[in-house]
Amino acid sequence: MISTILLVEDEPLIREAFALRLSERGYVVQTARSGEEGLALLRTAPPDILVLDMVMPGLSGLDLLKEVRAADLEIPVILLTARGTVKDAVEAMRLGAFDFVTKNIDMDELFLSLSNAARFLSLSREARYWTGRESGRYALERMVAESPAGADLRDQVAGLAPNDRVTVLLQGETGSGKEYVAKVLHYNGPSGDRPFIEVDCPAIPADLFESELFGYEKGSFTGASGRRIGLVELAEGGTVLLDEIGDLPLPLQAKLLRVIEERTIRRVGGGAPFPVNVRFMAATHRDLRIAVREGRFREDLFYRLNVVTLSIPPLRERREDIVPLAERFLHQSAQTFRKKILRISPAAQRLLRDYAFPGNIRELSNLVERAVLFCGGTQLEPVHFPVELRSGGTPPLLLPPSGPCPEDPSLLSFPFRMGEDTLEGIVRRLIADVLARSGGNKSRAAEFLGISRWALDRRLKGDREGDDSPAPAPPPRSGSGKS
Repeated sequence: MISTILLVEDEPLIREAFALRLSERGYVVQTARSGEEGLALLRTAPPDILVLDMVMPGLSGLDLLKEVRAADLEIPVILLTARGTVKDAVEAMRLGAFDFVTKNIDMDELFLSLSNAARFLSLSREARYWTGRESGRYALERMVAESPAGADLRDQVAGLAPNDRVTVLLQGETGSGKEYVAKVLHYNGPSGDRPFIEVDCPAIPADLFESELFGYEKGSFTGASGRRIGLVELAEGGTVLLDEIGDLPLPLQAKLLRVIEERTIRRVGGGAPFPVNVRFMAATHRDLRIAVREGRFREDLFYRLNVVTLSIPPLRERREDIVPLAERFLHQSAQTFRKKILRISPAAQRLLRDYAFPGNIRELSNLVERAVLFCGGTQLEPVHFPVELRSGGTPPLLLPPSGPCPEDPSLLSFPFRMGEDTLEGIVRRLIADVLARSGGNKSRAAEFLGISRWALDRRLKGDREGDDSPAPAPPPRSGSGKS
């Protein structure tokens, strides 16, 4: 989609020259001769991007920017000035301007700023699109809570969700559902229509952590050819989940502490910090109090995060929830793999209820998905689950195969029916089986598969969306037209 621009400039020659150059670049340009005229056009037909002259008689560019932000319009605003000063730039950014550009006849700086604004707009729209799709999935009434522990957790979430300003720390074993609870909190709160951004703290290299979270300015380091919007800024008005924060190195903990305390960020290579309106949540499988005592986690960051702590119970303490959760995973997997599997047999239900689930809900999801792949009928039976599960043991962690020995328990094999099965189906079975045998541990499964954790997450996300059918198209992206 070609971006639409409203250019508000009181100088006729500059207004006409800029409008012509922008049109040549493929933008759809509308112009206004004053701040008052620009405000009237904003109210009738809001553009994608707003470009304002900073100094105008009557309603100035800064005055118009204040009007835009007071109306809660999410339009990226770029301010133009003939004589840029640090003081003006700081004031513009404080008021929520996207960028501050000095007028120049070649307009290169403005073109770059517009390109960045279009990219930001595209990412923001895409985030809102996925937010809309997720909100129904994480409705509070869909939270499985048949067990006393589950019901208690749901009551805590219901009481906490309306307050979208408080920082929340979620603690629980790997796979127990910390991310799910965080999303339920977000989507059932006042900011549920805003982005939910998850930051996998251990997965981001230390030297890229600041640029990924806070963004960077053009020229801040080798290869920084333009401005990049960070994850925190992209979550404006919504939630940032700092997943597995207990594994974050101490130097990076200090950088996070400042952001959480002050609610301001500074892009790498940027000038003055600017405010962000986000809610922070953090999740970890570690006991942070022990980590503080051992010097592996900052005490001041712990107390900043520990405003409200939710302890997520492991699945073995929620026995009554196992079958309802398994039935939900069954319907999801059956839909994804286009199978008409309607139920879980009583014998298979007993099998699941009697299992310890060291990998918690994530392991249950993987086991059900694997069972669906191997089921040819309309009902899951014990035979569709790993033999170790049926014998009352724990599925062993997969080991690298040392040879093609049929007795080797680490050797996986899959039947392939000519004309029926596909390579993609075999890959899905492999991933499901490796995850099941890894106890739901994605990092270990990725290691066994010889791929990165990120690549495995992308594959699993693609499977959930249904690889064999076209995914719903996201909203049209804003572009800058001709390059």
